[in-house]
Amino acid sequence: MLVSAPALSVVACTLLGLGGGACLVLALTFRSERAGSSGEAAASAGKTQSIGYLVAAAGPLLLGILHDTTGNWTLPLTVPAVLGIAMAAAGYGAGQDRHGCLPRPR
Repeated sequence: MLVSAPALSVVACTLLGLGGGACLVLALTFRSERAGSSGEAAASAGKTQSIGYLVAAAGPLLLGILHDTTGNWTLPLTVPAVLGIAMAAAGYGAGQDRHGCLPRPR
């Protein structure tokens, strides 16, 4: 939306913020649902949050470098869109009950 309709930047940024918040909640929920014990949940939380925050901190820097290299915003805004699609596919896969780990509905 930012690439094709820059006049709607407020709407695009609002949707991006809401989507990011929803993805964070889903990621935390999926991780806790898969843990077998509280110790396993704590170990998983430490590992995934460390990696996640490192990637999140590097993202703006790398997109800024990409913008400086290309001279426009088309590619730097396309990269997060493609990564968002990959994240949606990964979230869909993570939400599947493949190993019987998710609680059964009552």
